[in-house]
Amino acid sequence: MLPKLDIKEKHFHGILIVGGMAGLLEGMMRDGFTLHTMFPGMMLTLVAAFLGGFSGFFIKDLTRTWRGMAPYRGVNNDGWIMGAFMGTFLGTLYQIIDSANGANLVIGSMFGAYFGAMCGAFPDEFITPILRLMHAEKAARKLTESEQQISSRS
Repeated sequence: MLPKLDIKEKHFHGILIVGGMAGLLEGMMRDGFTLHTMFPGMMLTLVAAFLGGFSGFFIKDLTRTWRGMAPYRGVNNDGWIMGAFMGTFLGTLYQIIDSANGANLVIGSMFGAYFGAMCGAFPDEFITPILRLMHAEKAARKLTESEQQISSRS
């Protein structure tokens, strides 16, 4: 069986899918149905997301050191990857809505990925504990439901 994906892996694949679809649609408008425009859309969006996350963490560390705090060293990086996915989706959607002919979809996905990742880097230290708490509550609920099912069978 395949292992269950965690939140970063789901959002990473989402970034690739949205960026690839943006590249595919933009290539289809220009050349007809071509699959070779998916890969550049994926990679450009992914690079923009990485640069946005880097910029966000750089600005965050800069402001923390100016305030006399220790710099934040992200371990889990859930915040910026979640922000990058949401930014990619909204940037592509905005470009589809705003453009008269739907052109420059990859630019919209890149712009959204950059700013989404940059904005997601700021609350990064708070997002991972929240996600862990949510997963622990979900696991506890599943456990009590399975215990209730076992007791009802007896």
